[in-house]
Amino acid sequence: MTEQTSHLVTESFLASSTGTEVEYKILVPNAIRAGQALPLILHFHGALSSAKSLEAAIPAYDLAWKKGELPPAIVACASTPTLGGFYIDHVGGPSWESLVSLDLPRHLANRYALLPQWAAIGASMGGYGALKVALRNPSNCVAVAALSPAIFPAETSERVPMRNLSSVLNDLNLAMGTDIATYASNSVYGILRNNLVSLSKVAPQIFIDCGEKDEFNLHDGAVYLHEALDRLPIPHTFKSIPGACHADEHTSARQETAIRSLGNALRAALLTN
Repeated sequence: MTEQTSHLVTESFLASSTGTEVEYKILVPNAIRAGQALPLILHFHGALSSAKSLEAAIPAYDLAWKKGELPPAIVACASTPTLGGFYIDHVGGPSWESLVSLDLPRHLANRYALLPQWAAIGASMGGYGALKVALRNPSNCVAVAALSPAIFPAETSERVPMRNLSSVLNDLNLAMGTDIATYASNSVYGILRNNLVSLSKVAPQIFIDCGEKDEFNLHDGAVYLHEALDRLPIPHTFKSIPGACHADEHTSARQETAIRSLGNALRAALLTN
């Protein structure tokens, strides 16, 4: 069993972007000095999940800290809904992307000394959310890691193939918007193209992976994003995992690799500041 090198804290706060009390969990390294300023890692949970997903990831973060592969950081995960949420700012309704990208970091900055450098990580729906937030807000974003992100191999709602709309993915596609402009504002590709100049200048480290046997066919969207990034061109790492499904025995190793990629980027950024 991996030595526990961190402790988990569960709290809640009233979020202005949603008008609701939101529970969040934070993982804090044990070996930090009082008042020590740390970077923030936003950990996005997947569909039909909650901030409890951070508990399952503790062994991967602890292993990275124990090996020195990840610098000390505050890791935070907010509980957000799937239906009616999807890390989307809904017109006339709650703003779940803003909750994670703005409200939660501001709240945490009142509790902890945070450095400007930050990173994001998520799997499935969380991978979609992590990519959106990182690509839309590249200032001081050091890295983003998206595992099996819930993204489509198309850039408008009506062009998404039926094979990519199973389960809750159809709800996500509809929630992104029915008109071209709204859909683009919630599409990883639309955000990417809109912020291309900033992203080229800041150049956050982008890590994407997906199992070739993903049962929700998310591998299609991951390859589409990989090819789009190549064309732009935006430097990134893409790993197509042979034999891997959406969640299986490969999951732990993939998560460890993704966290290590964040650690490499954060260490390099902190050394230059």
